[in-house]
Amino acid sequence: MQLVRASPAPLAITIVEPRAQVGPGFAHSADDPDHRLNGSPITHLIDPQDPGQLQRWCDENRVLEQDPEAVTPDGAVFLRRRDFGTFLAAAVRAHAAYPRTGSSIRHCRDTASDALVGDGSISVLTATGASLAAELVVVATGHAPPRLPAPFPPALAGHPAVIANPADTGRLRSLPKQARVLVLGSGLTALDVLSTLVRSAHQGPISVISRRGLRPRAQRAPGASGQRPTATEILERIEGPVPAFIADAGTPLSARGLLRALRSQIRRAEREGEDWYAPFDDLRDVLWKVWPRLPATEKRRVLRQLRPWYDAHRFRAPPQNDALVRDAERRGLVSFRAARVRFAEATGGDGLIRVGLIERAAQRQTTEVFDAVINCTGLDASATAGENRFVAALLARGLLRVDPSGVGLAVDAQCRALAADGRALDRLRIIGPPTAGTFGDPLGGIFIAAQVMRMLPGVFAALGIPR
Repeated sequence: MQLVRASPAPLAITIVEPRAQVGPGFAHSADDPDHRLNGSPITHLIDPQDPGQLQRWCDENRVLEQDPEAVTPDGAVFLRRRDFGTFLAAAVRAHAAYPRTGSSIRHCRDTASDALVGDGSISVLTATGASLAAELVVVATGHAPPRLPAPFPPALAGHPAVIANPADTGRLRSLPKQARVLVLGSGLTALDVLSTLVRSAHQGPISVISRRGLRPRAQRAPGASGQRPTATEILERIEGPVPAFIADAGTPLSARGLLRALRSQIRRAEREGEDWYAPFDDLRDVLWKVWPRLPATEKRRVLRQLRPWYDAHRFRAPPQNDALVRDAERRGLVSFRAARVRFAEATGGDGLIRVGLIERAAQRQTTEVFDAVINCTGLDASATAGENRFVAALLARGLLRVDPSGVGLAVDAQCRALAADGRALDRLRIIGPPTAGTFGDPLGGIFIAAQVMRMLPGVFAALGIPR
């Protein structure tokens, strides 16, 4: 949509997407009314030049009248994810033919399977045998589909007691009310699943495990003035200079130096009567500039040791879900545990799953039996190539390569794909979560929108369109 709005010349854009609608994708196709965005509407934008688009749509469609629970007592708004998905789909349709620039968007309901790169053109091949000629291709595949983590055998993904895809709310609701449930992972996806189970009047014990027992932090309450930052202010931080406490974190930059600088800034804020949110957000907003400075070994260290802590502070809980789950905890229905899985196996003909667990605090090993296991482990960086036929084909051709950090695909500062031989491919761009290895945190809507905006001049240049 940014391309359609900003192009000085008409563009014919084709989106290859197997779903019936373009826009909602995996995360925002949720049908459960308790599955909400974890941020305010201002952070869920399409075009940085039009930060009020979602708010206008909500007003026109009286969304908050139909969903009064979206508004918290302090006035914050957390929309249902399905409403945001509806907004995205409507916005794409509104840009299908865009008279102002003469550009268009066409939905090809198919799956990309390969690409042939020639001089000045790329042919995208699809699963149905079509060949789509293009002058430029953007890989915007988002997160890889969820899959069971090790040491769960892959064969267990098809077991009737295992829900490998946590978005399958039909299966969640159909679980026997007394089922003993094991939830793998304790982040926002787990909160969604727990909300569904609690609302479905589930009665059996639910154990939520993660290696460190972390859970999403609460959203920040408004300050004394009651004011929250605007989308424009957040975008100015994202595009602005790196704060001094981060810029001075050390040369060469290391994970330890960055952590030390953040902790020092938080202590300084606390001495002044503030909290950890502002220093953390200062780092989050410019991480796309800071992360590339880290050597690959340091990136891997962050991903291995610090990423769970970062995510717990970065991906904060919608207050509605947090309250629902904490009430279930008080009633003894839900328990959060710091533990890791040692083994998992089907017990035989009774349809149960036996799981060996190691409790973190006591290093105590237990073996427990569950009626259902739900995978909520979230982003699986290692699945980038193996789970996507198109990406796997381009990796095999040497047109793409895995980022040295081990996460996502390698790109340069202009989001140009880096081939196996190191060339930056001007006509092959990658945006969003697949670029996490290069930029660290291109995961939220406002960050992806800003990433696209930065990419536009290079895209127009590659297409020979003067600006």
